[in-house]
Amino acid sequence: MKRNKWFVPLFLTVLLLSVGCEAKEADAMKPAPADETPIPSAAAEITPEPYISPEPLIHDAWYEKRTANLETYVEQYSGLDSAYDRAKRVADMGIDPSLSRIAFTFDDGPKDELTDAILDVCEEYNVRVTFFIKGSYIDGHEAQLKRMLALGCEIGNHTWDHVDIDTLSTDEMRYQIESVNSAIENLLGYRIRLFRPPYISYGKKGSETRNNLISLMKQHEMAVINHTRSTHDTYDDYTEDMIFDRCVAPYDELGHKLHNSIILCHDKTQKTINAFRRAVPVLKEQGFQLVTVSELLYCSDDGFHPGWIYSKAD
Repeated sequence: MKRNKWFVPLFLTVLLLSVGCEAKEADAMKPAPADETPIPSAAAEITPEPYISPEPLIHDAWYEKRTANLETYVEQYSGLDSAYDRAKRVADMGIDPSLSRIAFTFDDGPKDELTDAILDVCEEYNVRVTFFIKGSYIDGHEAQLKRMLALGCEIGNHTWDHVDIDTLSTDEMRYQIESVNSAIENLLGYRIRLFRPPYISYGKKGSETRNNLISLMKQHEMAVINHTRSTHDTYDDYTEDMIFDRCVAPYDELGHKLHNSIILCHDKTQKTINAFRRAVPVLKEQGFQLVTVSELLYCSDDGFHPGWIYSKAD
């Protein structure tokens, strides 16, 4: 049989077309070259979204000023390089007026490891306390004082030498109080508004000591801070468990509730630190906010008034 002359070329043409189509299909299934579809590095830095501060729940002028001061202290003393992190810290210090509040206070510091341990708790649980400091302890404890402000804590005055002001002349009293205020303002640019007399001794009502102290407080726009309940942490026979119980008891021996209470502690012994560390998560779980004394007073019905003597907020 004679072969058709078109058979071979036609067969080859069909074969080549078939191979070409398969090659195109295979090429289509291949992954694109890496340089055509770059994959972002997992280590590439991701710019965080701007931190939007929540709408403040308190619109009073004192709260705006307090927040502005916090922004300044966080920027100056927190060591946070990111504006995002600084703004978040300030926003996280917001006060919810619908929640119950307590003010823990620590007298007689600052000390080294003990004060640092209290501040560690404050940072871990995002709570604030008030430190009533001795002026003679300022030198050498600048780092602790700056950290107090960076964490939103409050610094109060506990005299320069921890002396009973009921034993002092008017000029001696003035020196013991004003010297602490001046040293802190020169060091930190911070104005102290609270005074706690050592031994909670400030003269009987109507006495010369009491009258002179009230006059000095009004002059410096300060208030005297007593306490609602003491933890008795300076008693030798008081254990960590006993101190903890007084921190969290719903009522004290006088029938005062925890809400709006001012709690007296000292940064002097490890048992106090341990009890405080145990109490904070318990109180937060119960819905309490731990705030500074000034915040507690400003959030109360009475507010803050220079020259007043406070043992709790009303």
